[in-house]
Amino acid sequence: MFYLKENHVPLSALVFDLGNVLIDYDPARFMFELGIPQEKIPRLVEIIDGREEWAEYDRGVLTSKDIAALAIRDEPLLRKEITYYLKHRDEQFSALKHNVSLLYRAKEAGLKVYLLSNCPEDSFAYFRRHFIFLQDLDGAVISGEIKINKPDPAIFEYLLKNYPEIDPAHTLFIDDVAANCKGGAKAGLLTLNLPAAGVIEDYLEITED
Repeated sequence: MFYLKENHVPLSALVFDLGNVLIDYDPARFMFELGIPQEKIPRLVEIIDGREEWAEYDRGVLTSKDIAALAIRDEPLLRKEITYYLKHRDEQFSALKHNVSLLYRAKEAGLKVYLLSNCPEDSFAYFRRHFIFLQDLDGAVISGEIKINKPDPAIFEYLLKNYPEIDPAHTLFIDDVAANCKGGAKAGLLTLNLPAAGVIEDYLEITED
């Protein structure tokens, strides 16, 4: 059995965020690993992943080309780095093995496992091809596919409507963003605001019964 340590509620399902929960997310490190000069990285992070319009890319309203054009408008002298980073960004992600292992342990214990992620549609298509665990989920709700971002209440309504087997009172939603967890709590889910790349198992009690 899986229990949330905080209140010892037995769990029947886990709903995972993707970035910093099941895969790493560190734009500055990604850029460094791609060979971009270190002195250029802070500004590139600011005008690419850190820009307000990125939420609209997550929501499927803007494309990667749109983000590139906006960033190049802000820093035309960084055109080469912007284009190169956005072309290779998705290749830099890797699985957080400790949490993916927990996902499979939950499945073996009979829990249902789902994904609820703010993620562009093109990136998720890449991730689905390259991360096998995404093919073993019981369901997934991706912002870029349904045009709704967390923490909009509508995305949680969509999750519960499309997966009616989910019992919110016994389902743990795990996200590294506090506002998203607040949205999940308003929808009736148990929530865990996980530190970036934290260990989910530290917050659970797992028994063999």
